[in-house]
Amino acid sequence: MAFKKLILLLILFISAEVSFGQNQDSVIYLVFNALTADAGPLPKNTDKLLDGHEWEALAYWDSQEEKVFENMHEAVGDIYQFISTQFSIKAVNPNNSKEHLTAINGTFVRKGSVITLKSQSGKEMMLNLIFIDEHYLILEMDGLRIFFTQTRSFQSN
Repeated sequence: MAFKKLILLLILFISAEVSFGQNQDSVIYLVFNALTADAGPLPKNTDKLLDGHEWEALAYWDSQEEKVFENMHEAVGDIYQFISTQFSIKAVNPNNSKEHLTAINGTFVRKGSVITLKSQSGKEMMLNLIFIDEHYLILEMDGLRIFFTQTRSFQSN
């Protein structure tokens, strides 16, 4: 449970409300619509799409909140990576957004839309895979949906 809380706190710690343009066709509204949409079927090549890439968290929405644009928030840029059966989560340092804290590493298993992470200390966390394609990933943990991209917004030390 502490493992889950650590991940959630790191994601939420430096988050700020998204304040981009108000055009309904803008990219930020597309992100909002993706975060709040129902999960669809996953592609047949989900394992290949997930494997090896660094996924940077860009935005999140708490599914217990109303589906309104103001409830979407900017994420802090934590990096998730899945390679074969191993995972790594590099959380952004809350005191310096250009640095990451010590990575959380472990193993994972994907069964359908559920990814079970098991840290090296033996703690487990379940993620629901909501969406994945060549560029974007949406994961949900404990009702918190997180939008990821393969494009890094900054280079950390």
